[in-house]
Amino acid sequence: MKMRFFCALLGLLLLLPFCSRAQQQQKQLLIVLVHGMGDTCCNPLSLGAIESLLLEEEDTETNKNKKVISIKFGRNSMSDFISGFIGNAFSLVEDFGCAQLRDAKEEMMMNDFDTEKNDDKVETILLGFSQGGVFARAMVETCEDEVNTLITFGAPHSGVWKFPGCDKMANALSRKWCEYSRKVASKAAYSKMLKSKSVQASYFRDVSDAKRFEQYVRSGSLLSVINGEEDGSDDDARGEGATFPSTTSTKQGQRRRAKMCNLDVFAMFSFEKDEVVVPRDSAVFSDAPSVPFEYTEEKSSELLNVRETKFYLNEEDGLCLRELDEKNRMKIDVVPDAHHMQFSLEWFTENVIEKYIVAAPEKRGEEEEEEDKEGVIHSINRFSK
Repeated sequence: MKMRFFCALLGLLLLLPFCSRAQQQQKQLLIVLVHGMGDTCCNPLSLGAIESLLLEEEDTETNKNKKVISIKFGRNSMSDFISGFIGNAFSLVEDFGCAQLRDAKEEMMMNDFDTEKNDDKVETILLGFSQGGVFARAMVETCEDEVNTLITFGAPHSGVWKFPGCDKMANALSRKWCEYSRKVASKAAYSKMLKSKSVQASYFRDVSDAKRFEQYVRSGSLLSVINGEEDGSDDDARGEGATFPSTTSTKQGQRRRAKMCNLDVFAMFSFEKDEVVVPRDSAVFSDAPSVPFEYTEEKSSELLNVRETKFYLNEEDGLCLRELDEKNRMKIDVVPDAHHMQFSLEWFTENVIEKYIVAAPEKRGEEEEEEDKEGVIHSINRFSK
């Protein structure tokens, strides 16, 4: 009897190193939230509620260690709020977005029992909301740390073509700052002196006039850089000391493309009744059929879907949209019957957490069949009519 006990104990001791090693090699999950205009990192009625939901959700399929952070663009809640309207977009992405992503990853690696520090052990998922979706994509392209999954909600990927009315903002303070920001952005969009101070100007893309569009291309704005449209003639837009890579550098352009191509999933959600992002299908990379193009709701059916745009069809595939799509890694969806950033936690759980966060990378969004891609795109464009 004693012999059996000692044999069992010896076997257990022999297995312990292997079990310990398996735990050390366990991949960790970092989820990063990026808020938009009129919000803050930790508002309990918006991103704070989503952060709590993500922390509560158990990852039973992969059993990963999990950390959730929400990017704070400032030292406190007030500066975080103001930075959604006033600030240098390049600096906000670098100094706050990339820096906090790096700090979170390093903290997770320090807590790992394995002495070998390896970024690959931390799977990173970025969720960008509205304006924060543009910042999140800029983080994917430019931060040193690799990102595995990018999910955006109502993000103006092909720009805002008209500044929306601010009456749709959630509260009086947000509406006040929105009105102020809109006035500044209207003047600052292509002004050397002011554009680096208006966050909204960083993704304003005027397609209604050929000369204004040319100004956008030369402006060096955040959107023109991450969309590969800038010609590099105004590098001052990045601000003093900024290290943000320019599109005009072939090496930097290839590096940013490689970062996008590294994504396991790039999922974009638009909102069926969005009146804040103009046009609303900018959220899924739709674009004007030509420049100049005077956009109205009646002309929304004339917009090109992402697979018809230069972003997708250009020979270099600079944003890697075509390659991601061919590998079934680009996902496009719509929040039905919803205004800008209006969705329930139940919807978020079913359509985001279960499909893109809990599921293993190779299974994310796989229910969409390859042959149905065109139908998905056109169904989204129908929502804009």
